Amino acid sequence: MTTARPSSPSIPGPSALPLLGLQGSLIKFSLDPVAHMREAHATYGNVVAFAKQDPKWVYAFGAENNQRVLTDNTTFHIPSMSLTLPIPPGSSLDRLNSGLITMNGERHKKQRRLIMPVFHKKHLDVYCEDMVRVTEEYISGWKVGQPLNIAKAMQHLALIIVGKTLFGTDSRTEASLLGGVIRKWIDTQTSLGVFAFPRDLPGTPYRRLLRLSETLEAHLLKKIEQKRANPQPQHDLLWLLMQARDEEGTEMTDHELIGQANNLFNGGHETSGNALGWTLFLLSQHPEILANVLEELKSVLRGGAPGVEHLGQLPLLEGCIKESLRLLPPGTYSMRVVNEPVELGAYTIPKGTLVILSIYMTHMLPELYPEPRKFKPERWHKAPANPYGFMTFSAGARRCIGAEFAMMEMKIVLAILLQRFSMQLDAGARIDRRVRLTLFPKRGIPMTLGEPGRLPVRAGVRGNIHEMVDLS
Repeated sequence: MTTARPSSPSIPGPSALPLLGLQGSLIKFSLDPVAHMREAHATYGNVVAFAKQDPKWVYAFGAENNQRVLTDNTTFHIPSMSLTLPIPPGSSLDRLNSGLITMNGERHKKQRRLIMPVFHKKHLDVYCEDMVRVTEEYISGWKVGQPLNIAKAMQHLALIIVGKTLFGTDSRTEASLLGGVIRKWIDTQTSLGVFAFPRDLPGTPYRRLLRLSETLEAHLLKKIEQKRANPQPQHDLLWLLMQARDEEGTEMTDHELIGQANNLFNGGHETSGNALGWTLFLLSQHPEILANVLEELKSVLRGGAPGVEHLGQLPLLEGCIKESLRLLPPGTYSMRVVNEPVELGAYTIPKGTLVILSIYMTHMLPELYPEPRKFKPERWHKAPANPYGFMTFSAGARRCIGAEFAMMEMKIVLAILLQRFSMQLDAGARIDRRVRLTLFPKRGIPMTLGEPGRLPVRAGVRGNIHEMVDLS
C-alpha cells in the first residue's frame, strides 16, 4: 500500500482585482515596487503570489530563498524581456536587450569568460586614473554657495565617467548626447504606456520605443566602427571587448557587442550615479558620521586625489557606500523564470512562473541587519554572515561582473568631492523615491555647496524617504 503525497498548499497572496485580474497587481507593482514588496512580505510571508487566483508572478523573500534561486541556474533562468514586453526578433530592441544580464546557460558562461578580463586589475588601474581626471575636471567649475541638484549632478558625472571608460570619449557633449538617448530609451521602455499597450501603432509609446532603439543602436554601431578604424591600441572597455577571444579564437559579433556595450553603459552610469546621490544625501543627514569620514580621508589622502593604492585604506568610506547600497539599493529586485516545477518552502512553483527576488526586502530583514532602517556604516567592519543577505551586486555565479569597477568609481568620486566641498541639504526638501530600472529620488536632491571641511546642519526632510530610512 502506498501513501499519497500531500498536495502542496496554494501560494498565499492578495485576491485578483475585478476585471483586471493579475494585470491589476502588476500595475500596482510597477507604480511602486518598494511599497508592493513591503506589503506583500508583511501580510503573507516569504512566498507570495501577486494574485492568488493566478499565481504566474511570485515573490520569494529572504536570504534562504535568494540562495535557493541563485545557486540553481538550471531551474531558474533569467527571463527574456519578451516575457513582459513583446520584442520583435532581430530588431534593434532585441539586440539592445541581449547583454550578459539577460543570457542563460552556455551562452552566458561563454560571454562572461570573454568579458571578465576587461575588469582585470591591470585595466582597473587605468580606469582609476580616468575616473580621477574626469571627476576633477567636472567639479572644476563648481563654486561655494552654488545651489546644485546633487542627484542629477552625480548622474551626469557617472555618465561622463562611463563615456570615458567604456568608449574612450573625452567630450562631455558626446557623452551627454549618447546618455540622453539612453535615458529616453530607458524611460520609454519602463513606462506604463509601453507596459499597458505594447502595440506597434502610430503615436503609441511602444512605436516610440522601437524607433528610439534604432537610434540608440546606430549610435553604438558608430562607436564600434570608430574603434575599428583606429589601429592604435586603446584602453577603454569597448576596445578591450572587441579584442577579446575565446578558447577557439572566436570574437564577439556586432550583435553581441551592441548588447554588452548597452548593458555596461546602463549599469555604469544609472546605478552608480544614483548610489552616489543617495550616499551624499545620507551623509548630509548624519554629520557625525561624515566628520569621521573626513578624518579618514585627511589621514590617508592629505587633500590629494586617491590612487588605486589608497582605496583599500578607506574602510569607513567603503562602509558608508555599502550601507547606502543596503538601505537604498539602486536595483530593488531581480527576476527569474522557473524552467521546471520546483519547491520553494512549502509551495510547489509551476514551470513558467516568474519569481521576484526582493533585494530591498532582503536588506530590511532584522535578523540580518539589526535596526535595518538605520544608517550604520560600522556594520561593514566585518562581512555579512550570509553572502545571500547583501544583494546589491547579486550573488553566486551571476554576481555583477562590474562590482569592483563600481565600488572603485564611488570611492574615488566621494573621496574627491568630500575633500573639496561641504554639501548642505535644502531645509524642508521633499525626497520621494521612484523606481524605474533603478531607485532614484523623484525630484532630485537639492543641496548648496559650502567650504570644505564644514559639517552640514541636519535639515528636516519631507517625503516617503522616511518609509525607507530612519532619519530620527
